[in-house]
Amino acid sequence: MTIIETPDAPAETPRRRGVGLGKIAIVVGCLIITGMWAYYFLFASDKGVYQIEDSSWRVAAKEICAVASTEREALANTQGGAITNPTLEQMQERARLVVASTDILEQMLNDIVAIPVNNDDDRTRLEFFAESYRILLSDRRRYAAELEQGIDEPYNETVVGGGPVTNVITDFTAGVKGNDVPECSPPGELGDLQA
Repeated sequence: MTIIETPDAPAETPRRRGVGLGKIAIVVGCLIITGMWAYYFLFASDKGVYQIEDSSWRVAAKEICAVASTEREALANTQGGAITNPTLEQMQERARLVVASTDILEQMLNDIVAIPVNNDDDRTRLEFFAESYRILLSDRRRYAAELEQGIDEPYNETVVGGGPVTNVITDFTAGVKGNDVPECSPPGELGDLQA
């Protein structure tokens, strides 16, 4: 009788096991991501944290904010372009414009917060919005006071929740699940030439 010897099957190499585990990790990761998107589109609430339920508030707020924006734009002064080394007189003029535009924003805020809403949750959201906006107004007034004294430093905002306070306000006014009133968003003018 003849015995034929067959070579032993090669043992699985560590490299092959690593490749297999990598493929499994990729598949599991893809399933998790797919599940998160499915949850977002099928089950997650369309209502945002800052969204006012009373839709009449948005209509009234848009009108108020559009008027305030027009009033602020009338203050714009870009004569002479950018001034790299302003004189005290130029800084004081800029301070005057910042104060005037901030007064318009404050009246706008007072008016939109005074719009009646029909539930306590909306009133709480508006109080938080007003509190955040008042921080911004305070930052603008501080900047104007510095200009008035001849201090030519960049405008800086108070940090709220890890970012500038305008982030919170903009989430409320124009965020993905906000209130669709971008007219009420804070102006980014103090980094530019206008007030």
